[in-house]
Parts: sequence; C-alpha cells; structure tokens
Amino acid sequence: MPNRARELPQGVELREPTPQDAPAWAMFLVEEQQRTYAGRLPQDFGVRGLAQANVVGLARAFGDPAGREAVRQIAWQGDRIVGIAATSAAPAAWERELGLVPPPAARELDRLYVHADMHGSGLGAALFEAVVDERPHYLWLIDGNDRAARFYERRGFRHLDEQVETGPTWGSIPMHRMLRP
Repeated sequence: MPNRARELPQGVELREPTPQDAPAWAMFLVEEQQRTYAGRLPQDFGVRGLAQANVVGLARAFGDPAGREAVRQIAWQGDRIVGIAATSAAPAAWERELGLVPPPAARELDRLYVHADMHGSGLGAALFEAVVDERPHYLWLIDGNDRAARFYERRGFRHLDEQVETGPTWGSIPMHRMLRP
C-alpha cells in the first residue's frame, strides 16, 4: 500500500474520491491540463477534454475501487480541489489500441496534478506517496514539461528513449514515458 505519512499543507484534506467528486475532478483535471500546457493545446481542448473525461464513467470508476486496481486520491482545501493523483494497472486501453505494449511496468501513474497555488507546498509529494507504492511504475510525460520531469527524476524515474504523439484531443503534442524500476 502507498505511504501516507507526509505532512499536508495547512487546511488540505487528502482522501479517496467518491462518485460525487467526479464532476469536480474532471473540471479540475481539464483546467490544470489547460494551464500546464497553455499555448500548446487546441482551442477546443476544454470541451473535448471534458467529453473525454466522461464524468459518468469516472463516477462509476470512483464507486468501484477494484477497477483496474486503481489507487486514487483527491486533495481538497475547503471547498476547492487543489490536487489529484491516480495509479492503475497497465497498460491502459488506449496504449493497447496504439500498440504501445508491453508496458515497461505493470503499474502506471495516470494522473498527478497540483493547483499552481500549491506548487512547492509538498502537496505533489504527498499525493505521489499516497498513490505510488514500491512496485515499478511508469508515466507519460508531455515533452517540454520540465517542472514535472524534475519532480519525477527526484523520485527515481528515468526518461525512456521514445517519442509518441498525443492524440488529436491533445493536438498531437510529443510525449514519452518515464520509468521507475
């Protein structure tokens, strides 16, 4: 089970998301993706990203914690989400569809987003420790996201020598995997 010992920033509560959290999770995710990759995403990313988030499916997944052996955490500060993180069994369906198999590890860090107000507060590390255990994990990193690359490198991830384009929702931005053996 992941480690949950790290101290959280003041007023932040970390917990597993519930089906009722699905709309807020989806909105936070898309907003953070738009902020993180501003100027690199298609103009309609927000609409397409929310459609792709499939809030109903997300709510169903939050109600079924055994689905794909998922581990998820949501960070609330008062009435707003300030971070999300999730890991799951690999590979994801889209990776199989694109022939990106076998995966470099059996676990994938699917999501880790922290609101910009919380950067440097330790929340990213707390979310990471709450969902990533000692098993090997990999993740997909959009090329040019240097802040995230440094964060993961400090946690033992290394860049794999590959490059794949994101799909049309993401505007075919190059990405690659990082692996923590």
